[in-house]
Amino acid sequence: MQKITLKVFQRNGLHVRSAASFITMLQNGIKDQSVIKNITVEYKGRYVEVTNLLSLVSLKVGQGEEITLHFKEAIPQSLEEEIRLFFQKNHQMDSQEQETDRLLMENSVIMQEAISNLPNGMVVVNGENIITFVNDAAVRLLEMPANQLLNKRADQVIPHSKLHQILNSGETRLAEKQRLTSFTILVNRAPIFFDGKIIGAVAIFQDISDLEKANSELQRERELQEKLNLVLESVNDLIGLTDKNGDFTYMNERMKKLLSGMSDSDSVMGLIDNEAWTLLVNRHISFYQDIKVLQNESYIIKINPILIDSMFHGAVTSLSPYNKLKSLMKVLEIMEERTKYLEQELSKHLRLDEAFQTIIGNSETLIESLSIANKVSKTISTVLITGESGTGKELVARAIHESSNRKNKPFIRVNCAVIPRNLIESELFGHEKGAFTGAVRTHQGKFELANSGTIFLDEIADLDIDLQAKLLRVLQEREFERVGGDKTIKLDVRVIAATNEDLMKLVEAGKFRADLYYRLNIIPIHLPPLRHRKDDIPLLADHFRNLYNHQLGKSIKFYEKGFLEAVGRYHWPGNIRELQNAIERATALTEDETLHCKDLPAYISNSDYTSLEIDFKGNILPLEEYEKQIFQNAAKFYPSFNQLAKALGITHKTAASKLRKYELTHLLGKNYQDA
Repeated sequence: MQKITLKVFQRNGLHVRSAASFITMLQNGIKDQSVIKNITVEYKGRYVEVTNLLSLVSLKVGQGEEITLHFKEAIPQSLEEEIRLFFQKNHQMDSQEQETDRLLMENSVIMQEAISNLPNGMVVVNGENIITFVNDAAVRLLEMPANQLLNKRADQVIPHSKLHQILNSGETRLAEKQRLTSFTILVNRAPIFFDGKIIGAVAIFQDISDLEKANSELQRERELQEKLNLVLESVNDLIGLTDKNGDFTYMNERMKKLLSGMSDSDSVMGLIDNEAWTLLVNRHISFYQDIKVLQNESYIIKINPILIDSMFHGAVTSLSPYNKLKSLMKVLEIMEERTKYLEQELSKHLRLDEAFQTIIGNSETLIESLSIANKVSKTISTVLITGESGTGKELVARAIHESSNRKNKPFIRVNCAVIPRNLIESELFGHEKGAFTGAVRTHQGKFELANSGTIFLDEIADLDIDLQAKLLRVLQEREFERVGGDKTIKLDVRVIAATNEDLMKLVEAGKFRADLYYRLNIIPIHLPPLRHRKDDIPLLADHFRNLYNHQLGKSIKFYEKGFLEAVGRYHWPGNIRELQNAIERATALTEDETLHCKDLPAYISNSDYTSLEIDFKGNILPLEEYEKQIFQNAAKFYPSFNQLAKALGITHKTAASKLRKYELTHLLGKNYQDA
């Protein structure tokens, strides 16, 4: 065992470039790789494997600080001298080299911190199944300290990791449920490729313990409910439950036997007068009577309201022979409220209705919008769907209809932008024979055709403002007259509108009625553009690849290296529709089983919109002039300070101040839709 304590003299400390140079020097000086793997670096009580570049840089060793190298086997004196000389050198660097080192260090630290703070656990192994990285969430879920995991074989310290299987098969495994000591997790495992070879594997796992607990608790509550039903049948009290009209929905056998000999045996009204029932329904005042003689027997009667979310849903009736009222009904109310609460909690994690399964994507922003759509599909409320062209507004509208109780009724789509202005009123509301020249017969409009079903008003922003008042009346009164007619037609139709415009801005400009806007905007649902849900792009690409395999008679199974990166880099101003067209084109053009980058449109495969051409004009200009040219070129392709800042690797505040300083704010997003 040998150790060497060293002081780091490099100007930027043990940064990315110097750490990589040090690892290379060791690999050149020690040919036996097993020896190198047993070399560790100690810094302030932390130990990392010397060949783990990411972990080595994450130590953040600064100039003048000491580290200790630990060697399991002694190394030659010449190599020790070379190592000491390496750390004693303080290379003179020009400003560009210093800035390069700073950026490398900053980016590596940012990447390390970002991955370390992911809410999901992450374990990375190299090609020999040695753990090279674990983040904080993985340490918490595995309940093992990092120093007991790093530099160890994964199958020895985490027997259930299964990463050695991924290294052997090269297959990706998704959403596998697994039980840890204290947690239940959902695991995704995938190989890591470099130059077509597997160099490692990664496991990412999500804690689903809370969902499992909620499901288990709900099951226990249901079992308890069944036991409670047995109790209700076993007690001496006569028990009955009513609906909000007072009709019995449940009676135990003793209650049934008593009421069977009475005239009003199906309703609580045989036990209570109208005045007491009214107080129970409207003011939720319980009914209590000490003694009432029924069928020659004396009972104590108590009737309590069943309130859910402060709304009256019925009553609990109990008749106690000989003794005072039991507390059993209170227990029943508590259990029902508890069951309702657990069902609500579990429903947050349940899958969307089947009608929404046609919409591809798992991104948080999309699921949030679809969850709202899923909930309102059960109502008759008017829905306004907003989003850019090609985001799937009609798909969501159809899913709402198919998930509602109107799914077997008509779904009528109207594109307000393509119907001529002089015909749209007739198209929407129909016309009577002779109402205008050419009206040779009575014509039913779209609203009439959609009666009892759903009408989808697409591109609602293009509706003529004169016609907006008539549409408002239809939404409010649920009735209309055909053009040229005087007969009022009643409607039962669910209205879903959609637009890619900002209706509030149109209201402010006087181009859209404010009262109609507020009537449409009862349930707003916004669909995110594809550039805001890029995690869904591989799923959508696979969906369209399979679709066009079937339609075009192809059998494409693979993507050329860089294909998915290219479609992920492009910002898709045409959204899903543009992506679908690009995949169809690539599918049609390929001659083998692979989708190639060359078959994508050039503006997608070469979509690096932040590449800049700085004009030196043969002269060296002040630094600020070059900075101005950078912002002048980049600002055109990003619609906000925030997105521009992310592209240039600066803060939102810096991006905003620079554009204002150089008077370039008018260029922000100029070429955004054309890019």
